[in-house]
Amino acid sequence: MKQQEIKTEEKFMSQNIWISLSAGIVCLLLSVYSLIKHDIEGLLIVGMSVLFYMIIVIIYVIKGGFPLKMYFQYAYKDEFLNTIDTNAYKHTSIAFGLCLLGVFYKSDEIPTEFSHAAMAVFYIGIMLLGYGASLLWQSRD
Repeated sequence: MKQQEIKTEEKFMSQNIWISLSAGIVCLLLSVYSLIKHDIEGLLIVGMSVLFYMIIVIIYVIKGGFPLKMYFQYAYKDEFLNTIDTNAYKHTSIAFGLCLLGVFYKSDEIPTEFSHAAMAVFYIGIMLLGYGASLLWQSRD
C-alpha cells in the first residue's frame, strides 16, 4: 500500500471522527430539547437547523476531496486503521448495550412525554458519540 493511500485513509478517519462526534452531540441536544420543551413549533425549528447542519456536513464531506468509492467501502485497506475501526464498532455496541440496560433499569423515572422518536434519536446520539470517542481515543498519537 502506498504512503499516499495511507495518508488519505488517515485523513478520512479523522473526518469521520469529527463528523461522528458533532452528529452525536446534535442528536443528544435534539432529544434533550424534545424532553424539556414540548412545543411542536420549537421542535420544528430545531429539526430544520439539524437538517441545515446535515447539509453543511454533506457539503464538507463532498469537498473533502475523497474518492466516492471510499464512502461505500466497509473496511480500511491499512490493517492498523481497520483494527481501530473494528474496535470502535465494538465499543459502540458496548455503549449501546449499557445505554439500553440503563434505560431498562431507570424506565420508571423516564417521563411518559418522552416519545419513541426522541428515544431513538437519543440512542443514535449515544452510538455516534461512542464511535467518535473511541476512534479519537485510539487514533491519538
